[in-house]
Amino acid sequence: MRNGKLLALIAALALAVTACSSGGNNGEAGGSQEPSATASGSAPPASESSAPPSSSETKEFVFNNGDWPKPQDKRLAQFEQWKAKFESENPGVTMKTENFSYDTNTFLPKAESGQLPNLFGTWFTEPQKIINAGYAADITEYMAKYGFEQALNPAMLDLVKKDGKIYGIPSNGYYMGIWYNVNLFKQAGLLDEKGIPKYPRTYEELAETAKIIKDKTGKAGFFFPTKNNQGGWEFMSIAWSYGAEFEKLENGKWKAVFNSPEAVEALQYLKDLKWKYDVLTDNVLVEVNDMFRMFGTDQVAMAFGGTDWMNTPINDYKMSKDNLSVSAVPAGPKGRVALSGGNLFMFSANSTPEQIDAGFKWLKIKGVSPDVNPESLKGLEETLASDQKLNRIVGPHGMQAWVNKERVDAENAIREKYKNVDLALWDDYMKNEGVTIRPEEPVNAQELYKTLDAVVQAVLTDKNADPKALLDKAAADFQRDYLDKAKG
Repeated sequence: MRNGKLLALIAALALAVTACSSGGNNGEAGGSQEPSATASGSAPPASESSAPPSSSETKEFVFNNGDWPKPQDKRLAQFEQWKAKFESENPGVTMKTENFSYDTNTFLPKAESGQLPNLFGTWFTEPQKIINAGYAADITEYMAKYGFEQALNPAMLDLVKKDGKIYGIPSNGYYMGIWYNVNLFKQAGLLDEKGIPKYPRTYEELAETAKIIKDKTGKAGFFFPTKNNQGGWEFMSIAWSYGAEFEKLENGKWKAVFNSPEAVEALQYLKDLKWKYDVLTDNVLVEVNDMFRMFGTDQVAMAFGGTDWMNTPINDYKMSKDNLSVSAVPAGPKGRVALSGGNLFMFSANSTPEQIDAGFKWLKIKGVSPDVNPESLKGLEETLASDQKLNRIVGPHGMQAWVNKERVDAENAIREKYKNVDLALWDDYMKNEGVTIRPEEPVNAQELYKTLDAVVQAVLTDKNADPKALLDKAAADFQRDYLDKAKG
């Protein structure tokens, strides 16, 4: 993404958040992968077809749907109902289901060996790599046919475009906030008169608050992951708030610039959380699944998070949904900055036109659609009604993919109908006042996170680690291994 597009994306994301807060909605993120259902495996990519199939045509084929929950997921019954509806409305189409979980370590070999499902999910950092490698189908005609292109958040849509063609469907977005365990804040005497946690407004206040909680409860005040690309990912919001930059386009070439004094100061802050304040978990070689467990069992008081993970500790560890409060990120020396990201759907390049059309019909049944008629909203309403019955959190929202006012208002009305939490525990996050929203870095973001994981691990496991020396080496390595190979 060039600088002009990046600036446009930042502005559009900020606009989308404003729209959401005025009335509008893993970490990032598997099952076994099955070969594509294309008959011979040699069908041309959808981009080579002249037009979507006519609705009058009846053709028997298999649609391999990677958008399917795991067997133990409580939403499985709802998906089965949607599958029955899909097959009844589309005679001749058999849906083959698969829990496809995107993984940067396994995606490439699966794609090369033709094992991608027709419809699969991924993250905002990935589409350009997938498109450039030739693994995504051109879905421009279908986006127009179903009215998706005109109604999608333009900043999100820009992420899935190349040379004027569209290759993906953004489905939801998030921006970083801070999670609070209400029980631990209550034990530490840190709730206000309304029972809302006293949110730290700066990173220094966060460290001090975490220290109070550790001293009064004996539990970790703050959780910070260091594995599976998550340490680098979460470090980014802190570093930006200290004035750091990571990738910069200079004279048509990308430069790694995250060994600046500002980045060093941010990494020193993270080191201080461990060695000066002693507020992190005893084991620092952790990832977000450890956070869900510890947060859900009252073992940690604060962590980075948003709406995308909000039900995991409730589903998996029986945490009360009223034990979670979320605020906007604190401020660093250079302001309050939150990283944004999200999820999207793509189609494998060897999908036939009929399979792509089937995928759009499936998403519409689920409620992934800009339409506002009762039928199109049924999937969303069924999801929230089911979530309410399953004691999942209903009401709060993150960044929305659909920005047409009619859809935003309709979604808000459905959330209001089924909400089951006190939104005062979420208002600060949803308003996100004074926060600059920034997209993930444009070049090899996941590889950047992995590079930074090692740096984060070093300062949290070695009291004598030198933040400047670590960042100097990491920036040089990232420059050599990735940015020198990137096109400006």
